[in-house]
Amino acid sequence: MSFFTRAAMDALMKTTHPEINRRQCWNLHPHRKPCTECKDICPYGDQIFTRPNLVKDWDPCTECGLCVSVCRSGCIAPSPEQVQRDVAPVDTDNDTIWIGCEKSTRKNSVVRMCIAALSWETLAYLALNKKIVLDLTPCGECENDLCAAQLRKELTRLVDFFGQELFAARFTLAYEQDDAPYHVKEISRREMFEQVSHGSKSGTKKLLQMLPGLRSEEDSGVDFRLLLHQRTRQLKAAYETPLHFGYYLPHFTDKCFGCGRCEKACRAGALKLEDMPDGQTRMVVTPWKCSECGVCVAACSNSGLDGLTLRQLTTLGPVSVHKCTKVLCSSCGKPIAPGTVEGLCSVCRIKERTRKRQEEARARAQQLREEREAKKAAEEAAKAAENGGAAADAAVTEAAGAADAAPVAAPAAAAAPAAEFAAAAAAARAAEDNAAKPEND
Repeated sequence: MSFFTRAAMDALMKTTHPEINRRQCWNLHPHRKPCTECKDICPYGDQIFTRPNLVKDWDPCTECGLCVSVCRSGCIAPSPEQVQRDVAPVDTDNDTIWIGCEKSTRKNSVVRMCIAALSWETLAYLALNKKIVLDLTPCGECENDLCAAQLRKELTRLVDFFGQELFAARFTLAYEQDDAPYHVKEISRREMFEQVSHGSKSGTKKLLQMLPGLRSEEDSGVDFRLLLHQRTRQLKAAYETPLHFGYYLPHFTDKCFGCGRCEKACRAGALKLEDMPDGQTRMVVTPWKCSECGVCVAACSNSGLDGLTLRQLTTLGPVSVHKCTKVLCSSCGKPIAPGTVEGLCSVCRIKERTRKRQEEARARAQQLREEREAKKAAEEAAKAAENGGAAADAAVTEAAGAADAAPVAAPAAAAAPAAEFAAAAAAARAAEDNAAKPEND
């Protein structure tokens, strides 16, 4: 890469830290244990991360790349500078790339804070272009267990990707100081100018790919896997017998009925469900977008996915991994599991049961209302009949009482003049007696 191209890239694409796509973080998906690998492996994790997917301050970041390589879901995207720095050895004139850490006393062409800072995708891309020598002399005395575990994980993944024979042909593990010593290839002036020209063209191409508007948002965070995909496609076109590379893809079972939950759970867009003309649905996985995180497996609730399986691929382009025939819900038209009794999805089945219960409750309420109204009418009729009988009895009693009182009143009225006559006669006799008393004296 020429000086002017490098200066232009530094000026236009100056970024001093990785970028985090929080929507793709493992912690935002169903899980039992939160992931803190990026914060744990970072030398300044407590100063940078408040929690794994939220950054407090990027100033302490040294852009070592450890958080990028350790992220299981690929939500941490490397900066353009890191991508340029990691893939720059491809443009060198040597046929071999010597990679070592800062603690190594050997002379290596590529020196990183730790070899584990280079993701396995980056090492695979470099190995498909040149032979790789990994300086592991300081690893036996290293006290950083997290970096050692990450390096073992990456080497194991590289063996799965290349196969044992191809891995042994492309990688050399230097455990001693004298293993695979570094040497510089002498080139002529013509070869030097050709190398400079090739580097300038390569850098300009990368610069154009990184410019805003010429790079889709879907490609962010998958730079190394995209480069690896492009390289495997070139090798497939160059060789008559294509090489096979191992990649872990979701394994679908016969219980899958194409509900689409795995597709929605995959934030990287690696999984797509496509309807075919014959009525079947196929599951298409794009390996170079897949980070092998397993979120799709955790999102499946019908045991349609039982983990990731290693498959041999010639390129990392889209591949069909499963086919099924959809059975649609009779109410909403969504896919349902074959053999469903009512022919409804779980949501519509709950709605149907709720509707039936509401209708039954409404019918019971109407029946109780009618019974109360009938009882109330019967009580009012009985009360009216009772009030009418009491009034009739009172009238009859009143009439009878009037008839009994009439004969008694007549003799009393007849006896009144006789009593008055007797009283007058008594008064007259008293007066006569009073008048006769003085005469006798």
